[in-house]
Amino acid sequence: MPSLAGFYRPNQMLPPPSPYETMRKMAQAVVKSQFDTELRLSTERLVQNIFPHDYLSEYAAVLNWIRMNIRYLRDPRAIEQIKSPRAVVETGNGDCDDMTVLAAAMTAAIGAQVRFVAGAFQRKDGRPVLAHVWAEVYDPASRAWVILDPVPGRNVGAMVKRLIHAVAMPVVA
Repeated sequence: MPSLAGFYRPNQMLPPPSPYETMRKMAQAVVKSQFDTELRLSTERLVQNIFPHDYLSEYAAVLNWIRMNIRYLRDPRAIEQIKSPRAVVETGNGDCDDMTVLAAAMTAAIGAQVRFVAGAFQRKDGRPVLAHVWAEVYDPASRAWVILDPVPGRNVGAMVKRLIHAVAMPVVA
C-alpha cells in the first residue's frame, strides 16, 4: 500500500485557495523534492540515453513517462489537494497540479529552470475562471519557455488558444 508520503490536504472547511496559494504550495513541494535522491536517480535513468545538452528531449522523456505512468484523477469536490512528487508516483494518480508538481520536480532534479502557470478560461456566463495549472521549463538553446503539461497531451495547442488570462510563478530553489 502506498505511503502517501508528503500528502498535503487542507482543512475541508476552508474556502478554496487562490491560484497563487496553490502554486506556492506546489513550488514548496518541488523545492523539498530536490533532496529526494530516488527521484533524481529515476530521472537520470529516464534520460540516460539522450544526447547531452538536448534539453527538449529530456523534457519530452519526462512528460511522456508521466503520461504513460500517472493516471489523471480529480481531487474531491471543493477540496484542493497537493501531493508530493513521491506520493504521485506511489499512488500512480493525480490531478493537474499533482502531475505538474511531478513534472517540475523531475525536470528540476536534472537542472531545469521551472515555473508554474495558472490559466483562466471563459465560463459559459462569460466570466474568466482560473481552472488549470501547468509547468513551463526554460530551454537555453531556444531561449524560450516550453509548456510541460501532461494533462491535455497532444491538445496543448488547443488549450492555449482557449486561454484568456494566465499568471506565472517561478520555482526558486
